[in-house]
Amino acid sequence: MLKRVRSIVTAGLDAFSRFHPAGWWRPELLPKFLRNSPKPSRNPATGVLRIGRSTVDLQSGLVTGSDGSTTTLRPKTAALLQTLAARPGEVIAKRELLDLVWPSSFIDEDGLVQCVGEIRRALAPEDRAALRTHARRGYSLHLDRGAFRAAWLSMPWLRYAMLAAAVVAVGAAGLAAGGTALLRNPEPAQTRTPVLAVFPFEPYPGGTRWERLARAFTQDVIADLAQNSWLFVLADATTRSRGPGSPEDAAELGADFFVTGSIHVEDGAARIAADLIETGTGRQLWSKRLEGPSSEILDLQRTASEALVGELSANWSGPIAQAGRTAARQRGIDDLDAYELYLLATERVNSYRPEDLAAAADMYRQVIAMAPEFGEAWAKLSLTTYNMVTPEMSTEEMERMWEQGHAAALEGYRIAPYNPHTMAQAANAIRWDNPMEAERMVLRAAELAPNDADILAYLTFRATHYPALAPDAVEWIDRAFRLNPNHPDWYHWNHGAVLMVVGRYAEAVDAFALAPDHIEVKADRIAALALAGDVPAAQEMLQQLLAEEPQFSITFHANAAGFETSVAEIFARGLRLAGAPE
Repeated sequence: MLKRVRSIVTAGLDAFSRFHPAGWWRPELLPKFLRNSPKPSRNPATGVLRIGRSTVDLQSGLVTGSDGSTTTLRPKTAALLQTLAARPGEVIAKRELLDLVWPSSFIDEDGLVQCVGEIRRALAPEDRAALRTHARRGYSLHLDRGAFRAAWLSMPWLRYAMLAAAVVAVGAAGLAAGGTALLRNPEPAQTRTPVLAVFPFEPYPGGTRWERLARAFTQDVIADLAQNSWLFVLADATTRSRGPGSPEDAAELGADFFVTGSIHVEDGAARIAADLIETGTGRQLWSKRLEGPSSEILDLQRTASEALVGELSANWSGPIAQAGRTAARQRGIDDLDAYELYLLATERVNSYRPEDLAAAADMYRQVIAMAPEFGEAWAKLSLTTYNMVTPEMSTEEMERMWEQGHAAALEGYRIAPYNPHTMAQAANAIRWDNPMEAERMVLRAAELAPNDADILAYLTFRATHYPALAPDAVEWIDRAFRLNPNHPDWYHWNHGAVLMVVGRYAEAVDAFALAPDHIEVKADRIAALALAGDVPAAQEMLQQLLAEEPQFSITFHANAAGFETSVAEIFARGLRLAGAPE
């Protein structure tokens, strides 16, 4: 009987969610007796390992994806995966992994890197982030995705019961209306992960010393770039034999883009140069040149590695994302795949104009319809939904938008629990019920994306939700500016927000002046001006804002931004000085 109830509920949920992708009626919100737990687990009796939506038979090495596709791992690769799975979440040193998996033979780290790359290629794109690279340390496999589920399990049983009853009713209605509806829908599209090859940097002059330095630099860049879950980076062992690389080499390896570069040391000076090239066209998309005295070559190497990785890692505004958007704009929107449509939607969001936000939300819904397992799209839909709230909306309309935003955030995190963006967005959804867990998730997201300027800048705003994070947030935004000198305007919005939290009001005024033209930014700048001592300028700006948004109030501003109480009071104090209505 219980099995029958589960099948009815699941069928109804799936049918209903086809028409309401941002709904809150998701399976993970049901009590355990009405759902099968999606938590990954290993069955020691059968040797079956579940990683997200991918299944691995460790005995045969067969990996089955969510779409039914299969790949067979080599025996040593399967053994490596089993070793990591036996100690989930633990960072296992490279040397230890080599000793455990290859105890009686000599294998260098390149063989280990090749096996790691083989595992990631075999897993579904949304599951690859579960296998993490810890630069210069080792690897870890993460199988526990219960963080936000634990927060929701604290909901009262009455709410569970009401939700379960509603879901059962929806399921029954869906079956009565025709359970074959699901069969008429096309198979979900898979999101395409950009593939990047980093070819060996060429040393000039040659010689063992400089060749060793160039190789170490190349390996550092590959290892740091590989930490980005949105990007598939080919292993050093795959590209090393190709020399400096060419479009033909990159095409043969299946790379969409490739990095090539050189290290020149002569006459007491050192220069590191790198170029990002599009494989299909051979077009140079980006270049970087850094120089310094040869006596400080190691410092220059570290600086150059951070600069290269930082700009390439920005998955919303970096050169790889920009190239994807440029290519997508040249084609009709009906001819785009889910990833390209996602890039175009993200471009629209960056303007923060109401019409662009609405268009982006529609595009994200299309992306989700094409690829329901694209966690980042759910997270972006959540953020966009929050930013679409306006003073003209009724309280009920605002609450409905926030509810939809929360639901999209939780769905994104359910799908991609190790993605820093989905993790941070889900923290925003659960922070009212479980603030300590939400704050932990924000810190974890920052740890997972140390070189992604977009994520670091995005996380900076969380200081307005968790003031204790303000010192960290100041470091995040400073690093984001260093990593991505061609940053979008919204970086300044988040910069201004954390400056307000730490009391640097005059600097916040300047930051907000560079931020997008959004109602919250205007209100932020008014508060910053007043607190910085320029009350007349704040009053003048407030009158302009009220002429555009007569329903604006201090309460709306605090609610729209979701400020923590003490932070809300900082902004409210400035707005009151300017004469804003409560």
